[in-house]
Amino acid sequence: MRYCGISGGLHNAAIAFVEENGDLGFVGESERFSKRKNDPTLHWKLIDMISKKDSVTWYEDPSLRKNHLYVKEYTIQDIETQVNTKVGCMTHHESHAASSYYTRPWSSSEDTVMLNIDGAGEYQSATIFDHNFNLLHEEVIPKSIGGVYAMATKALGYKPLEEEYIVMGMASFGEPFDVDVTNVELLKSIKKENAAATVQKWAEQEILRLAKIARKYGSKLCYAGGVAQNVVANSLVRDLFDDMWIAINPTDGGGALGAAARSYALATGKDKINWIDPYLGFENVSDVNPKRIVDILLKNAMCGVIHGKAEFGPRALGNRSFLANPIYDIKDTVNRVKRREVFRPFAPAILEEFADEYFEGPMNEYMQYVSKAKHDYESVTHVDGTARVQIVRKDCRSIIRPILEEFYERTKVPMLLNTSLNVRGKPICNNRYDGVLFENTYKVKVFG
Repeated sequence: MRYCGISGGLHNAAIAFVEENGDLGFVGESERFSKRKNDPTLHWKLIDMISKKDSVTWYEDPSLRKNHLYVKEYTIQDIETQVNTKVGCMTHHESHAASSYYTRPWSSSEDTVMLNIDGAGEYQSATIFDHNFNLLHEEVIPKSIGGVYAMATKALGYKPLEEEYIVMGMASFGEPFDVDVTNVELLKSIKKENAAATVQKWAEQEILRLAKIARKYGSKLCYAGGVAQNVVANSLVRDLFDDMWIAINPTDGGGALGAAARSYALATGKDKINWIDPYLGFENVSDVNPKRIVDILLKNAMCGVIHGKAEFGPRALGNRSFLANPIYDIKDTVNRVKRREVFRPFAPAILEEFADEYFEGPMNEYMQYVSKAKHDYESVTHVDGTARVQIVRKDCRSIIRPILEEFYERTKVPMLLNTSLNVRGKPICNNRYDGVLFENTYKVKVFG
């Protein structure tokens, strides 16, 4: 029997399969197929993957919903009609927690605590569970860190529940004020950069408050929910725990993986699935030559790559990446191509054996923390001297590893600028056809 989890409704519709042996099968989001960013509707190509023999679980319990933010009320019957099979359900925050807990890198569940923070699920906006999924602490709407951050994002002129990362990046240019962040008109009256800094500082304090509560119950943290995408706050939380694992996709899309994993665990008694890496989506079979890619990076400074299985989650980690040569002052050019604000930072992907030489602070394979730069490459350094680093390990299955090795061999620079192969407001490219469109539209060579 396969265990299938699905999410959707408000945004980030996704599907995930856990096999009988605990291996992950296909995991992916609707947006990659519909080309609609954060698509809330499960795409028909994903629905067609579901078999009547599968155990199917929806990532929340519609009967508990008290969240007026939802634009459509789903029932289990609606979902069963859509996927044409019997569907079970679990709570939204249970799915979030499961997405981090069952993929954690450490084996023992002892001393492990789960923290989940988002806008809201059915009614909860923050929860803490022990390793048996007993609820230790909860906060409910209208109290919501994610909700306040979304409100501030809208007040600053950006799209709520989607462009919070812009506010986080802008915060480095301002100074925080001691004001009520829930007062929208007051936020609008400040200069924009200071307003961003104000809400970011408030969010960091609130996230740390919850993390300190979680620390009372365990020294190892599994963290999920949309707020877990705040990489600046993540770096502060990391200092509180002996070990910390952030769900590879902490958003609602990751809830599909959590629902599948939790169903598998409840059926089998296992407390982990066989997590390897996030390369779990659509497979683009191609013959990509790292030497040819580096040729282009040395000549034209940037290119795109579509190779192998797509990454699951909000980050491109080498298989659906827009790569650029950090030796050049290339940041503004890449921002123009991607239709992004010029102040937006870019992340470096670096060979693991050189990471500590170039950066100081928390780092991992998934760009989930910020660390201090110890180098002079401005293209991959934010205005505050930090970078959201992707460590590329020797056993990484992405094409990014041999590309970096080739680039280092020819330049003695062990890193590249790595951002997602998309433009603002559009989902990451999924297949070669998407790459051709990107290449023809934006005049950037795409390999794949």
